[in-house]
Amino acid sequence: MKSIALPSIAALVLFSVNTLFLTQGVAAYAEEKSVLDWQPQHDDKPVSANHLAALEEALPERSAAGPKKERKILVFSATQKFRHNSIPLGKVALARLGEKTGAYTTVVSDDPANFELEELRTFDGVVLLSPTGDFFMPNPKEKESFTEEEWQQLKQRHERLVDNLITFVKGGGGLTGIHSATDACYGHHDYGTTIGGYFAGHPWNWKSNVTIVVEEPDHPTIKPVFRGRDYFELVEEIYIYRKKPNPRTNNRVLLSLDPERSDPVDRDDIDKIDVPVAWVQAVGEGRVFYTSIGHNHHIFTNPLVLRHYLTGIQFAIGDIDGPTAPREARR
Repeated sequence: MKSIALPSIAALVLFSVNTLFLTQGVAAYAEEKSVLDWQPQHDDKPVSANHLAALEEALPERSAAGPKKERKILVFSATQKFRHNSIPLGKVALARLGEKTGAYTTVVSDDPANFELEELRTFDGVVLLSPTGDFFMPNPKEKESFTEEEWQQLKQRHERLVDNLITFVKGGGGLTGIHSATDACYGHHDYGTTIGGYFAGHPWNWKSNVTIVVEEPDHPTIKPVFRGRDYFELVEEIYIYRKKPNPRTNNRVLLSLDPERSDPVDRDDIDKIDVPVAWVQAVGEGRVFYTSIGHNHHIFTNPLVLRHYLTGIQFAIGDIDGPTAPREARR
């Protein structure tokens, strides 16, 4: 396993996220190595000092619940297709959330070796931070760099590692998905049912003013965050989902979009669209929390959203309990 020691905030300001989270910076496939030595690499821009300062200002002082034991999470953000430029800030935010509140320690790494079952089981939970596509695979544009046999080896590894993640959750591990964690692994049915849904588009783009309904104000993951609010407003990209698996019928939806109080979109069927935004579910002995909120940079410096992430992660890893059975929509 490749891991990091979190630096001080002063160090965060001085160095790029690519340097900070060196765990994902590994040598590309070379002839003398096995093709299975290939690991994702991303040329992310450094997090700005302004964003780091805003993040520090927004962090909660404490978590909603103390950890039942020492907790360790893996933050993974490899992308085979579209890569959100807010990912580097998201990495810092998730790590600082755990560090500041004492809720968990963090390993930030895109090393596929962390998804071997023996290694996965050293974590209490995995956070998928906006991965896309078959995230253990190279971009399809790179396919010509590999022989057909090598490509098939990588594909088989991808399928096996996704299976490992699902086995980990069913065995009691926690899984948190942020934003495009639903825009991934479309060919792997069990991934879709485990994360809770598959992306089908975003009629509300990154510039949209949206109103989010708090469907279950008293849920233990919601009450400490929204404190009795019926709704809140954001400028954010919001997803809709494929019919199967259906997020509404398979998960306990906690937040949803109110189309009537959000910017208009060019769809004739808008009055018929159900738009879940955040949900929880039980998968075997494990727990899953997902939220589609996470596209824009400012989301990771929003105190409300940071608390939303924190309670969701704590639910997934077992430090906050709450019901997971599906329920009717609350409007």
